[in-house]
Amino acid sequence: MTDLPPRPAGRALLLKAGLSSVLFAWMGIVLAVFAANALWLARTDPATGTSYLGALLADDALRSEVAFSIRLSFATSLITAALGTLLAVPSAYALSRFRFPFLRVVDTIVDLPLVVPPLIAGVALLLFFRQSVPGRFVDEHVLRVVYSRTGIVVAQFFVSSAFAIRAVKASFDLVNPRFEAVARSLGCTPWGAFRQVALPLARTGIVAGFVMTWARAMGEFAPVMMLAGSTPMKTAVLPITAFLNMSAGNVEAAIAVVVLMVLLSTVTLVVFKRLGGQGYLW
Repeated sequence: MTDLPPRPAGRALLLKAGLSSVLFAWMGIVLAVFAANALWLARTDPATGTSYLGALLADDALRSEVAFSIRLSFATSLITAALGTLLAVPSAYALSRFRFPFLRVVDTIVDLPLVVPPLIAGVALLLFFRQSVPGRFVDEHVLRVVYSRTGIVVAQFFVSSAFAIRAVKASFDLVNPRFEAVARSLGCTPWGAFRQVALPLARTGIVAGFVMTWARAMGEFAPVMMLAGSTPMKTAVLPITAFLNMSAGNVEAAIAVVVLMVLLSTVTLVVFKRLGGQGYLW
């Protein structure tokens, strides 16, 4: 008796199982990496007999340093996200709706801060504010950007604003332009159609873009360190605090910051998806 060829449904099941196994294997690696950090804090220190997390919580100086970094990171990233959204709404709408000369060039320049290595972006910002005439004026007389908290916002904004534009553009792309055309045919001005039709329909996506821009700003490291410095209790945001503790050999404190940022990123991603954010921004 000869074997019958597998049925198409069986082949589809084999394909599904084979390809899905790659997906779930990668998911397991991601979860294992982050879970290992959380489990490390739960370990007991042989010298003291207490958990590493308990020892960290008992260290008043370290608690103060991490608490300051949390407050600083939240404040600067919220300001950055607000400024980024204010820039992103008109910019994203223009990219989504208008066709003008050299559109691809404009589109490429907008994306440039996203693809330039973060360290290079930070060095470029530092040189701009240190050597250019407008930069010197701003640094010395108005805002004192370099090695200041203002520099944190500037560095975060320079990189994450492009992310905000892409996120908001994705929401405007989902709004059918015919709705605005109908509003204008009924007597609405172009500004009125934008304000009363496009903005309300894209509102959820704009909020999702704000959330993701905030998360991106929270995680900026190299540009912030280059422009604002890495002074504890002054310009050390959460990623810099993790780096400083790791460099000093305080591995447990660095891991605690890592776990905290992973939790914040997870919550942010869940909120982004609940608000209808797109899985892609390009």
